[in-house]
Amino acid sequence: MKYILTFALIFFTSLFFGQGNKTEEPAMFFDSNLVSTNSMEYIDPNEIESVNVIKKDTTINGVLHRGQINITSKNPKKYDFISLEQIKSEFTKIKSNDVIYMVNRAFITDNIETFKLDRNYILEVEVTNSEEFYNLRKSDAKFDIINILGKTKENLENKNKILLRGHEAIGVK
Repeated sequence: MKYILTFALIFFTSLFFGQGNKTEEPAMFFDSNLVSTNSMEYIDPNEIESVNVIKKDTTINGVLHRGQINITSKNPKKYDFISLEQIKSEFTKIKSNDVIYMVNRAFITDNIETFKLDRNYILEVEVTNSEEFYNLRKSDAKFDIINILGKTKENLENKNKILLRGHEAIGVK
């Protein structure tokens, strides 16, 4: 009985782990630049000229990708892709490695090494330290949050707003 349970456990474990290889993503190239699939969320679809899909498995930097997707833009010289590490070094003064990245107030949790953004898409880079959060002030965990604001319609409108503060009425005597 013990052998049957051991065999069944090994069989089901290998069955479940064996299916994990089918969920790998294809290699995504935008104008011959390797980018992550979630980087494509920040590219205007109207700027895409053509899409070519290659179904052959490819290994890039030791990572097996299930095929390739080659995307060509209408104006390839328009895009200047930079990685999150380059954004950190060029737009901030952060020296530590403990960083959480956000784009348009959404956390980047996957493919941080291959995630790239167009330099022309970046509107502003905001940095928040973990000590600014009341609940984390006494914690030993120290990190920075880098929020990259893109040139979206909402962000551009918020950037151009002028707030007038005060309690006096203007033009009333």
